[in-house]
Amino acid sequence: MKKWISPAIAIMMMATLLMAEVIRSNDVIANRLLNMLTEGNAAFTVRTVTYNGPYGPRNAGVIWVTDSNNQFVKTIKIWANNYRYTLIRWIASSSQNMTGAITSASLNSHQLHNVSWDGKNYQNVDMPDGEYKFNVEFTEHNAHAGNMGKYKQVAFTKGPDPVTLTIPNESYFQNMSLNWTPVIQNGTISGIVSDEDANPLPGAQIAIGALNASSDNSGFYSFSVPPGSYNLSCTAPGYQDFYQNNIEVNAAQTTSVNIPMATVNNADITEPIPMALFNPVYPNPGKGYTKFSFFSPNQAAFKLQIFNARGQMVYSHEGYSQKGWQEINWNGKNTNGRACSNGIYHAKLSYKDQVLTRKFTVIR
Repeated sequence: MKKWISPAIAIMMMATLLMAEVIRSNDVIANRLLNMLTEGNAAFTVRTVTYNGPYGPRNAGVIWVTDSNNQFVKTIKIWANNYRYTLIRWIASSSQNMTGAITSASLNSHQLHNVSWDGKNYQNVDMPDGEYKFNVEFTEHNAHAGNMGKYKQVAFTKGPDPVTLTIPNESYFQNMSLNWTPVIQNGTISGIVSDEDANPLPGAQIAIGALNASSDNSGFYSFSVPPGSYNLSCTAPGYQDFYQNNIEVNAAQTTSVNIPMATVNNADITEPIPMALFNPVYPNPGKGYTKFSFFSPNQAAFKLQIFNARGQMVYSHEGYSQKGWQEINWNGKNTNGRACSNGIYHAKLSYKDQVLTRKFTVIR
């Protein structure tokens, strides 16, 4: 005999199930956030300045790291062997934990302090991405809770994006800078090149920016590239060229791009197409600007792309050429308007069925 469940009990049971699902979803999200552990290094610089205390310019001081909730992470440097009791804020934060810190006696004069943090706590455990703070405290007198020394805090975000901070000078803290340099793991673009019958196609030429690879006997190819957006092309004799743009690659993940190649129909073969010419880049090395010139046999659409040494596209220009020589000037900035760093670059000119490349160097 079936038992009836009252509507009130049914509603309570449904609410319990929904609450459990919400909790589970939140736990999943929290775990994903906690698993974001970008490796890298934070470099922090600060010069302390005397406030003419009773013992100045002699001073005792400390630099330590806290998280977004001001919870202690690690002591980086302390110069106060016999005068640690004067560093009131640090003691309250750390309980005088100096594991892994650089230690020395108090200093006879003020100086520039250059320290670094590898993103780990005092137990050598990687800290999750998020906001962290460098804390600086120093004193030139017998400081106590009612009359503490000087203090400065500088925050930054630990994550996959580089951070560069230049902090304005203050009365007691000057020449401050903070740089977070992440170690970015490469991602992978890989797949199988096949013909119209789904058979592996060995020897096909695959290009991603300035990077090139050939498919092996099983049709397999693979690229290891930094995270970003990429354009891929594939060519093989007797087959139509294959293109796929805006392939997104994430760190430590594989993006699969299989390449089906279609054979060229003999009826499509016509008279040879006049070839374009791509002059050497000038000046090379380029300082501030670079000129690209190419010869266009006919009026046609073209695309000029510039890739860095990692194969990432930093600049693209599309146009419609007239017959004859064409010139394009590049100011050395990427598509976001930022100056490109020194290094080796590759220019790729796509004109009808031709792909021409030139290698050049940028210096500033």
